[in-house]
Amino acid sequence: MATSTTPGSTGTQKQLDRMSESAHSAVDRATETAEQIAQRFGEKSDELLAMKDDYIESTREYVREHPFAAIGIALAAGYLFAKITSWR
Repeated sequence: MATSTTPGSTGTQKQLDRMSESAHSAVDRATETAEQIAQRFGEKSDELLAMKDDYIESTREYVREHPFAAIGIALAAGYLFAKITSWR
C-alpha cells in the first residue's frame, strides 16, 4: 500500500515537528524549574529543622533557668487556649 504525500502534508508534518519540539522544550524547562524549587525547599527544610532544634534547646534552657515563670506561662497559655476553644 503506497502512501501519497501531498505538498500540504509535508508542511503540516514540519509544523507538527516544530510544535512537538516546542512542547518538549517547555516540558524540559518546567522540569528544570521544578528541580530547582525542590532543591531550594530541601535546603530550606534543613534550615527550618535546625532552627526548630535551636528553638527547642533555648526553650529548655529557659525552663531550667526560670522554672516558675515557665509554669506560669504554661498555665496562662492553657487558660487562653481553653477560653478560645470553648468560645460559643
